[in-house]
Amino acid sequence: DADGATDSLSSFVLAAMQAVKDARLMSPKDVGLILIEADLYNKIGDEARFASLMKEAIAQDPNNAVLYYNLGVVYGNKGKRETSISYYKKAIELDPNYEASYLNLASVILEGEAEIVEEMNTLGTSASDNRKYDALKQKREGLFLEAVPYLQTLVSINPNNADALNTLKGIFGTIGDTANFKKYRDMLDSL
Repeated sequence: DADGATDSLSSFVLAAMQAVKDARLMSPKDVGLILIEADLYNKIGDEARFASLMKEAIAQDPNNAVLYYNLGVVYGNKGKRETSISYYKKAIELDPNYEASYLNLASVILEGEAEIVEEMNTLGTSASDNRKYDALKQKREGLFLEAVPYLQTLVSINPNNADALNTLKGIFGTIGDTANFKKYRDMLDSL
């Protein structure tokens, strides 16, 4: 029964939290334990406690790009784009070869595209709608151009990253940059 499963999960999470708290009493600065506790709070939706623990982990290990990357993931999943972007940028600053940070950063930037396209598709053909369409098209291209440098850097780090190559190909195809479209298509085809 669903209620029994929920109760059992809740008691498991509470027991895990207590075990982690007990372990942290013996080793309060252990970043691994801090992260485990933060993850538990994230799982139960306590965003404030999660953020507090992540800041504590960062205070213990301020040059750990993975910590910033993980915060980028969490805040991206919560729809907090700007916060997510700032954490991915910090992860890249700390580790300029951290591929996942570049890909996720570009993905978060490009998330706004669907909303723009949806709005474009609702417009009619009046002069006013045509102006709105052109403004939205520019806004969409702005998102693309914001993401491109991160994807290109990723490709310079790993020329075989199919996700980055495919995204670049799609961006340049959409904005009508035939030369770059062909470049990334050819790179993708050679994988």
